[in-house]
Amino acid sequence: MGKCKRCGLKTVLSEQDIERMVAEVRSMRGIKTVKDEVYQSRLAACFDCPKLEYGSTCALCGCVVHVRALLADGKCPFPKNSRWQV
Repeated sequence: MGKCKRCGLKTVLSEQDIERMVAEVRSMRGIKTVKDEVYQSRLAACFDCPKLEYGSTCALCGCVVHVRALLADGKCPFPKNSRWQV
């Protein structure tokens, strides 16, 4: 399995890896998350983005899109125009 050159984490995440990360974020105190409808809309935009790699990683910022889309203060890093509905 390949590793990210920047952070050393594996580049291809399993569905279980992603579910674990999302569950961890949801359980953290003080972290504000979006409603499920917003989350699903953001993910759909990410999955349709040409900068999505490995089905989970944003090539622009290196984040796991499932986590970034969940965060209330998360932003789409696509240049000039966010791919997320405001």
